[in-house]
Amino acid sequence: MTLSLPLQDIAWKRIGFFLFIIIVPNYLVMQTQVVGPIDDRVGIGTALDLGIILPFLLYFFGVRKRVSWIFLCGLIFCGVLLANWMIPSHADAHLPYFKAIAVVLEIGVIAFELVLFLVILKRIPLLMKNYQMEKRVHHHFLLSFSRAIQQTFAFQNSRLNKFGFFLRLLATDLAAIYYSFFSWRKKRQGNEEHVHSFTFHKDGGYLGVFYMLVHAMVIEVIAVHVMVAQYSHVAAWIVTIFDVYALLFIISDYQAIRLSPVILSEKGIHFQKGIRQYGFIEWSAVKEITENKKSPEEVKQHRASVELALHGLEREQVPFVIELKRPVEMNQAFAFKKNIESIYVKMDEAYEFREKVHHYLRRCKDSVN
Repeated sequence: MTLSLPLQDIAWKRIGFFLFIIIVPNYLVMQTQVVGPIDDRVGIGTALDLGIILPFLLYFFGVRKRVSWIFLCGLIFCGVLLANWMIPSHADAHLPYFKAIAVVLEIGVIAFELVLFLVILKRIPLLMKNYQMEKRVHHHFLLSFSRAIQQTFAFQNSRLNKFGFFLRLLATDLAAIYYSFFSWRKKRQGNEEHVHSFTFHKDGGYLGVFYMLVHAMVIEVIAVHVMVAQYSHVAAWIVTIFDVYALLFIISDYQAIRLSPVILSEKGIHFQKGIRQYGFIEWSAVKEITENKKSPEEVKQHRASVELALHGLEREQVPFVIELKRPVEMNQAFAFKKNIESIYVKMDEAYEFREKVHHYLRRCKDSVN
C-alpha cells in the first residue's frame, strides 16, 4: 500500500455518487425531519452511515489504487465530525461511542506525528546536506527538497518509506512559508554556468490577476471573519486560518514563479511552476518541440500535459509544445503526482527557448549515435 495518490487514481464520479446518496438523505432526515420526529435509534443509523459506511465506501471504491489505512482513519474522523454536526442533540445518545472512536484515532495520529517529528529532527543535518547536493543538480527548491527527503528518509523497512508522502506534503507548506516571508531578497535561479534559464511571467497579464487575487483575499479574510464570528468565534478563527493560508499560497506561488525560471541543462529540462507543479525531464525522454496548433481551450482540456504559461483574465495562445517519447511523472502541490506526455510552453523569449531545446536535442541525438 502507498500514501501517494495521483489525481487520475481518484474516482470522482463514484465519490460524488456516494456523498450524494448518503449525506443528502441523512441531512433531510436529521435537519429537516422530512419523515417526522426522530429519536436515538434514527440517530445511530445516521452515525453508522456517516462514521462507518461512507468512509469505507470512499476508501474501497472511491480510489482506484489502495492507499494507506491512515487515509481511512482520516475519513472516519471526518465522518464522525459530520455526524456530530448533523444529528440533533435530542437524538445523539449513541453518538458518544462514535466520538470515542474519533478521539482514539486522533490520539493515534498525534502519537504517530510525534514519533515522525522525532525521526525528522534527528536527521535534519543529513537532510540539509542532501538538499545542498540535490540543488546543484535540480536547481529548484521543491524538486531538490523532495529528492533530498527521499534519500534522507529511506528506511530498510519498505512500509516505513510510504511515510515519505507526509514529508513531501510538508514540502509544499515549507515552500509556502519560505517564498512568502524569506525569499524577497533572493536572486532568480538559473545563473549558474552551463545552464540556460527562461522566465515565463513577464510577458502577460498574470501580474494583474495576482494583484486582483491578493486584494480579493484580503477583503474576504476580514469580511468572512466578521460574518462567521456572529455565530461562532471558534469557527470564525478556523475559517480565517484557512483563508490566511490561501493568501500565503497565492503570494508564495507568484514569488516562486518569479524566482524559478525554466532551466535547460546538459541533463534535461528543470521546471517549477510556482509551488503548484514541478519536475525534471531528461533529454532522452523528449521527442521534439513543435508549433502548437491547439486552441487555448484544447490545451486546457489536455489532461496528460503541463502548461508552462501564465495568462491574464483571458487565455492566450501557447506558441510551442514539447512532445515526449514516453509518459513522465510530474509532481504537484500537496504530494500529488501526474503523468504527462506533453509540455505546452510560453516563455518570455519563446523563439530563443525553442532554439536552445533544438540544440540540446541535437546534442543528445549525436551522443547516442
